[in-house]
Amino acid sequence: MSSYENGVVMGVDRLRDPVMNKGTAFSSAERSQYRLRGLLPPRVESTEVQVNREMERIRSQSTELDKFVYLQTLLARNQRLFFQVIMPNIVECMPIIYTPVVGTACQQWGHIYQQPRGMYISMEDKGHIYEVLKNYPEDDIRVIVVTDGERILGLGDLGCFGMGIPIGKLLLYNGCGGVNPKHTLPIQLDTGCNTAALRNDPFYFGIDSDRIRGEQYDEFIDEFMEAVQKRFSSSTLIQVCA
Repeated sequence: MSSYENGVVMGVDRLRDPVMNKGTAFSSAERSQYRLRGLLPPRVESTEVQVNREMERIRSQSTELDKFVYLQTLLARNQRLFFQVIMPNIVECMPIIYTPVVGTACQQWGHIYQQPRGMYISMEDKGHIYEVLKNYPEDDIRVIVVTDGERILGLGDLGCFGMGIPIGKLLLYNGCGGVNPKHTLPIQLDTGCNTAALRNDPFYFGIDSDRIRGEQYDEFIDEFMEAVQKRFSSSTLIQVCA
């Protein structure tokens, strides 16, 4: 049976889409409309119940890093519920989503990585950055946060493991500033890494090279900036962060 009817995502594919998924909060009418009956427990739950369940799970995690991983998993499963969890609990959740826990998360990024989020653009893409950006499914990107991972929160050169910073910053912009997530894009630029111990980590997934500097680096950054404007808009805000 098709997962689409008149362009509308139906059934299990709707549950698997983190933007469309509402979990047990789908109403009775929605369960009939989207062919969800039998795919969810029968009781329709309120947002309050869902949020309380998630906060109980978050608080039961044994370490702050485990809480970070759990929240990222929730985001990849049910984006709507993620923001419903963090917004009324921002004082408790903000240090987990961003500093100080994001620093530990970046150091362990290859070990806790589960789902792709944002874009990774490396020196291997030099000369083709615009084509790489075209692979991103959203066209109306208004805010980009980008890092090359060289100086992450005073932790040194983390190379490709710096992605936690753009992701974390944008989640705060989404949750606290009301910026629609569909208009934001975290990007990791991989221009190498000078931390040998990190590159020797079996779970390090960046390019295996010392950090590239000088003219090659400048050309790469210039190409990236031009490609962003061509792919999205000259008015797209680009924040560079460490």
